[in-house]
Amino acid sequence: MTAPVIRRLVATLVAVSVAMLLACVALVSAAALSAFEREVRPALEQEAAALGGVVAAPIETAISLGVPLDALPGVAAYFETVLAGRQGVAWLVLAGADGTPMVRAGPRAEAFEPAPPEGAAARRLDAAYDTRLRLGPVAEAPRAFLHVGMSRAPLEAAIADTRWDVLIVMLVGAILAIELLRYVLERAVTGPLAAADRLAARLAAGDLAVTADDAAPDEAGRLARLANALARRLADRRARLEWLAQEVASGGAAAARGAAAVLARVAARFGMGAAEPAMPGAATARLPLFLFVAAEQLSTSFIPLLGRDLARAGGAADPGMLAAVAIAAFVTAVALATPPGGRMAARRGPRATILAGGVIAALGFLGAALATTIWGFILARILCGVGYALVSIACQAQMVAVAPRGRLAGTLGGFTGAVMTGAVCGTAIGAVLADRIGQGPTFLVSAAMVGLVLLLALRGFPRGAPATLAMPLGLAQEARLALRAPAFLALLLLAAVPAKLVLTGFVFYLAPIALNDLGLSQSAVGRYVMLYGFCMLPAIALGGWIADRTRLGPALIWGAAVANGIALALPFAAPLELALPVAIAITGLAQGLAAAPMLAAVAAAARPEEGATAPVLLAFLRLGERFGSMLGPFAAAALLAGAGMGQALAAIGVVSAATGVVYALAMLLRRAVRPAIGVPA
Repeated sequence: MTAPVIRRLVATLVAVSVAMLLACVALVSAAALSAFEREVRPALEQEAAALGGVVAAPIETAISLGVPLDALPGVAAYFETVLAGRQGVAWLVLAGADGTPMVRAGPRAEAFEPAPPEGAAARRLDAAYDTRLRLGPVAEAPRAFLHVGMSRAPLEAAIADTRWDVLIVMLVGAILAIELLRYVLERAVTGPLAAADRLAARLAAGDLAVTADDAAPDEAGRLARLANALARRLADRRARLEWLAQEVASGGAAAARGAAAVLARVAARFGMGAAEPAMPGAATARLPLFLFVAAEQLSTSFIPLLGRDLARAGGAADPGMLAAVAIAAFVTAVALATPPGGRMAARRGPRATILAGGVIAALGFLGAALATTIWGFILARILCGVGYALVSIACQAQMVAVAPRGRLAGTLGGFTGAVMTGAVCGTAIGAVLADRIGQGPTFLVSAAMVGLVLLLALRGFPRGAPATLAMPLGLAQEARLALRAPAFLALLLLAAVPAKLVLTGFVFYLAPIALNDLGLSQSAVGRYVMLYGFCMLPAIALGGWIADRTRLGPALIWGAAVANGIALALPFAAPLELALPVAIAITGLAQGLAAAPMLAAVAAAARPEEGATAPVLLAFLRLGERFGSMLGPFAAAALLAGAGMGQALAAIGVVSAATGVVYALAMLLRRAVRPAIGVPA
């Protein structure tokens, strides 16, 4: 009854809060950007004046000795020598007393505009800030002028980078605000209201075996306490009625039959049992998961670069391969630690699991920040992988435990949403942090964020293991069930594994290295890598919508693989600085469109009568994806070392497109064979 009201309340509060946040950030950012140039320009003018004083000294000496200005030898060569070590200088121009240029030098000298002798000493031109120095005795009229132009290109590049950083901060701030509001509203408003609504509905149905959380000090807590008091009064009255019935029953057989009839009607109307507390909502797990994924993804844009640098510092013969080991070690640790993490969550509960995983991950981040060798860095990444596996499975288990009846799919959709938004925010803001404070301190920020996750888990996760968490099957049993499902095997080997190979091999390994080698800043590299998640988020919803309303799910899966292959061939048709961002964006869109149809294909391939249920196949799908993620960096590193960047991209693209085509043929063959043997297609 209250669900629509709660949804409208949450939507309104989130929209108003995010709009106010974005408006404030936009106003502050606009003021900061407009003040940026005003603050930097005096420093450029001072640098120009200092350089001009040095350059002008020998020219003034020659003029004071009576050498005519047009007879000065070697001025152009002198200017070129000065400019050779100063890339920020756009021009050096020697002008006569009337302002007419006589000698020009510099990369933008053709953009110099003559200035009248009575003009301002400093002016802004399209290409540079021009500072003019007079030559000759101070007491006399100027005999010549020296113009020093400081290029505006570095300043404009810095302003552009800052503008992008501001936009990223706005995006991350909006997403973080939404996640925080979800958590706060769940804890303080919607959760208590929903619990009170469920309690009222169960009381109206005669169920006296549930209580609401009445620890909140606000109106919601007061309402919960009143509802709990009502439930206790009803239970007390039933207990008194049972006592009275026992007293009446001692009066004879007829009285006993009448008392029993009354008790039967009461028992049919009001149920009794042990008190069952209302569980917290899914937001208690969504915010910790979002923050943890964001903390892990802070380092995504520079992991291969840092690994390569550490390997080079250690004198490794193949630093690229060792950098790939750092990425693959993390993925392998996640894959190997996930099954034990699931069993730990089932036995000891999500709270103990997330606390253990958080501590291990924090140690990994601290180790990565302090690592001085590639092997120490790899060990730290293994710890991070183990922590990631434990925390993610704990949050997923908590969502399963608190999911309302009939809403498991929707609740677990929040798990995917938290992972993707955390990845987008972490990748984007992590690149900005690495560019501003360095790579090591960025790992320390990740460790601090994990500390916040632990505090949220201590506050929001209940102790013990919920009864709703069943023990998972063993890995060997899951493998046997999966191997007997041909449709699932085709999906795993021809779609899921190649997709993760493209993700880690291209997006997380080759792309950061190629963008860095092009001279892009760490912030720019992070922005381009962020395109994957940013494009994938809306594509996931679109792919699910298309798959639910059409029969194009298999086409989306193999079409995504072919699109990935075509995207990785773009460097042969366009400059690398343009082709890489476009390829990353296409990869995000393609894999997002295929995400929901792939899950639907898992459900379609399930055979519950044989034990190959959808959860079993889904668990094995995730394990196979981890294998693809582990294989991607190694394959990319080997191809990069042996054939170069372009050929490495092309080879991975060929694998993606080829497996997509084979999967399409397998689906066509399956459609042709199933009707032939009497099975509906």
